[in-house]
Amino acid sequence: MIKQYELYLELKGAKPKVWRNILVNKSMTVAELAYIILTVFEMRASHLFKVIAPVGKRLLKAYRLASGDSFDAVAFKKEHPNLSEMTHSYELLDFVERDISTKNQNHLLFNVRKSKLEHAIASIGEQMELWYDFGDDWFIKIKLINIEEVEENTKLPIVTKGKGFGIIEDCGGIDGLKYIITTSKNKDSDEYQNFIDWYGLEDIHFSSFDIEEMNQRLEVIPSIYKRSYEKKIVPTEEELDLIVRRQ
Repeated sequence: MIKQYELYLELKGAKPKVWRNILVNKSMTVAELAYIILTVFEMRASHLFKVIAPVGKRLLKAYRLASGDSFDAVAFKKEHPNLSEMTHSYELLDFVERDISTKNQNHLLFNVRKSKLEHAIASIGEQMELWYDFGDDWFIKIKLINIEEVEENTKLPIVTKGKGFGIIEDCGGIDGLKYIITTSKNKDSDEYQNFIDWYGLEDIHFSSFDIEEMNQRLEVIPSIYKRSYEKKIVPTEEELDLIVRRQ
């Protein structure tokens, strides 16, 4: 048996909401989860990313359990005033052999390729976020909503629910996406036609989400992203066509 995480994912700031429910193996790395998220939100792995997990609440809970009835929450918070600000940041650190911390002891830095998912998020209700493209600044909320034991041969990862297309690379972030969605309401307009020509697709239905098709994409694309980020292997033309939906 293996532990399966059910995660709720949401593109922050998107209106209408763009979200997914996915099932993943608890034992994967944080990076492997990131490659899945990039895939299901139409991110083309052309920018850096990091995953940020607020861990203050988890540490407070751990101290409370360890102390038992003698735990004094008020006194503890006075002794550790910055605990609520503590975060773990999982980043692409090339050639790092061990986890390191920044000078800010409230912000601990870890290698996203080597850190297990359960290190970042472990209890139902915990949240973290993926930050993709440090210019356009796309943020994906990640919430652990269920943990379940399943058979080892269970097919993972899979998407079970979702709505909305995803992001548009290099469009200027969430405000750019909102503008494009607005222009798409008049598909004959010069603005929308210029966007379609620039993006390279015939049309985009921003409210649609095909679960069956996305699960087919999940069988291939995350592994392409893993090679690209971790081994610096450039995708083939055929793989690029799949990623950008030219096939």
